[in-house]
Amino acid sequence: MKHKHHIIPRYEGGSNLQENLVELTTTQHSMWHYAEWIRKKNDEDYLAWKCLSGQIGKEEIQKIKSKIGYDKMKELTKHQPHPGTKLKGRNQSDEHKMNRSKALKGRICCSPEAIERMKQTKRKLTDQEAKEIKCSSEKGIVLANKYNVTPSLICAIRKGRASAYKHII
Repeated sequence: MKHKHHIIPRYEGGSNLQENLVELTTTQHSMWHYAEWIRKKNDEDYLAWKCLSGQIGKEEIQKIKSKIGYDKMKELTKHQPHPGTKLKGRNQSDEHKMNRSKALKGRICCSPEAIERMKQTKRKLTDQEAKEIKCSSEKGIVLANKYNVTPSLICAIRKGRASAYKHII
């Protein structure tokens, strides 16, 4: 099987024109990205190398892609405040906080289905389940689905940061 590889990568402004493309085998393509990653330490090349060589699965690909996107967005907006954070960094009076809280009370921020899903995932784990999570080598998303809790709770239990389960951990 042959892959089309960009000689000048798209993330560096390379085009899809024929003169910028070369046909490589999967192994050659993987090694090309590995060499580029060693040389430039670029996340896109790392991801391509790991993916093409079969070293990572879909979950880790998504994790790395979201980190790349987050880092790029952070870099692009580091000097510009986010439009939703007009009050970020400013001291707010207690009166202002209370008025804002009153204004938001009773508003439905999510669909009824989303609220029901949140209720279902907020269940308390038994001590035995928390111990199993702490000792398990399964991926967090697998355990989250198994115990019907959020992946962030699985992570917090494993790292000893879940306050409701500190007596176990």
